Order: sequence, then structure tokens, then C-alpha cells
Amino acid sequence: MSEYFSRKGAKSQRKPLEGRQCFASLRLCGKNLIACFLTGLFTFAYSQQTVVDPASWGGNHVGKPIPEYVHGDECLFCHRNTIGVTWQKNAHGLAVRQGEDAPELHALAIKLPELSSVVNEIGYFLGSRHRVRFLKKSGYGKFSILNLQAVLGANVDKGGVIDKASGSSASWDKEKFGLRCAGCHATAVDAGTNSFSAFGIDCYACHGVATLDHSNNTALMWLSKKRRDDVRAITSICAQCHVRYGKSRSTGLPYANTFIAGDNLFQDFAVDFTKIDDETVNPGDRHVLRNVRDVAVRGDLSTFCLTCHDLHVSSTARHSQARRGAICADCHGAKFTPQVKAYEVHSPLCEY
Repeated sequence: MSEYFSRKGAKSQRKPLEGRQCFASLRLCGKNLIACFLTGLFTFAYSQQTVVDPASWGGNHVGKPIPEYVHGDECLFCHRNTIGVTWQKNAHGLAVRQGEDAPELHALAIKLPELSSVVNEIGYFLGSRHRVRFLKKSGYGKFSILNLQAVLGANVDKGGVIDKASGSSASWDKEKFGLRCAGCHATAVDAGTNSFSAFGIDCYACHGVATLDHSNNTALMWLSKKRRDDVRAITSICAQCHVRYGKSRSTGLPYANTFIAGDNLFQDFAVDFTKIDDETVNPGDRHVLRNVRDVAVRGDLSTFCLTCHDLHVSSTARHSQARRGAICADCHGAKFTPQVKAYEVHSPLCEY
């Protein structure tokens, strides 16, 4: 039958199928309303989420002696053909280099007239991409740092020099590296003496103390692919160097006091998260601060450093696989363009 009767007995021109379609539409509308309600509820809950105490978990080695650890050169005995190849070329491996390992920077230093009086004393280079500082040994586990720095362009040969000592001639500072730079450009720093065990970022800085058994069970090492580490611990490992706006409560220095992988950094390291909204801070640093805050203070463990970044390889592969979120806009803009937004890198702590 193509016709049916209404309640009043009058013939209706609507077909039974249309009635079912109307009912289905109502159900769909109801589902959309529920989805909108849940989305709004989630957004509200996120905005009202409880702040957690970042110091409430784990332990620390604050003020304790630096433990014995396996030096990176020994690690390369087994890892030289795998991890060693890529690590030595990324930012961690280039944090501080000897002159023979950075021939292009040594050649640049020789060409710069501002360095003519000290060029023969320069033995090490700090940095590799934007700017380079010049170092020389001044004792066991200590560097003196030059008051001049080279600004690198796309071509290293076109670098220039900026005088950071108000126009004075080249001079060495014996204290500054230990008080400001060592925490992120050296390994196993003793905050009491401001001396370090190894220059540059050694394996120990991120992977902690290695046991001989890890050759049979790599899950014994922090940040191993076979190990599921606590996101808060991973964030502490990365934040020990990548958070610039913080200081140790116990020493007042801008780096952690005897941090070992697995420690809770925030039991001693106080971070100024208000800098997230400071437009004078460069977007890269604000991006790091935002993510560290979300993990350490808001308890959001869904996105962390290793979600997008690789420890040993300078690669964007993980970026393309990561779930898009508000934090991505810090570098990629509101439209999530593949290119990173251009911005000027600057840091009061690092003097540029």
C-alpha cells in the first residue's frame, strides 16, 4: 500500500519510509547534541583540570656525589656503527667539540681578526648552528669562555663576531662556563665545584648509569626502545637542559644539582612557567615550557618530548606521525603548516 491513514482517519500523502527517515534524523540530531555536549564537557574539564604537585613522585640525587658511569667513548665500542653515526652529527653530539673535530670552526676562528690575539689558545667550540662560543681548558673539568662569539650564517665561512663585553678586546672568563653553561654543555657536573667529568653531552646524561647486563637486556637502560618509561621521568631528562627559565633551589644555578636519569627534576629545579605567555621569549623556548608544564604540572601525559623528537637522529619522521594538538601551533601555526614558523632565536641566559 502506498497510502496510510492518520489518527483522524484522513488519508496522508506521506509514505511510511519518510516517517522512518524523520525518526532516524531525530536520532542523528540527538547523537550530535550528545557529542557536542561531551566535547564541551571535555573542554571545560581540561580548562578546569586539577593542578598536580610536580615534586610528588620519585626521588633525586640532589647534592650527592657524581656516580661512576661508563663514558660515551666506551659506549661507541658497541654502538659505533648504529647510534654513534647519527648521534655525533645531531645537536647533542655537537654541543661542545674539540678543534680537530670541528675543522670548519677552527678555520673560521683563524680568519676572524677579532680573535687574532687568542686564536692559538682556543681548543674547544661550544655550539654549532646559530652561534659559536670559544673555550679553552682552565683546569680539570673546567673551561674558560671567551667574551666574543661567532654568528653563523647558512655558510660557516660568512660568520662574523659580536663582542659581548661592551666593546672590550678579547678576554677569557674562568667562572662563567661553570656557573651558566656547564649544566647543558657538559656531563656529570659537580655543582659544588662547578667542574664536569666530560665535555659535551655524554650518553650518561640521558641514559643514566649503565650496567654490564644491559648488553643482554637493553630494557635496563633509560629511554631504551624496549622500555616503557614514565612520561614524567622522560620529561625530567629532557627538561634538565631544554628548559632555560629555571634554577636549582639548592644552588641557585640555572641547571640541576646532580640530576641522574630517572630522578624527578622538579624536586629541586624550579621553573618559571609564566614565561609561556611572555611574547619576548622566543617561540621555541615557550614551546618547551608549555609541554613541560602540561606534563609536570597538569598531569597531561598524552604528548611529551619523544612523541615528536628523536634522541639520536635529527629527523621529522615522528612529527608526521604525531597526533595534532594545540601545542603543535607553537612551531607550525594555527593551520599546522609543514614548515616551522621563522623566528629569531635569543636567550638572555646564553647571551644572545
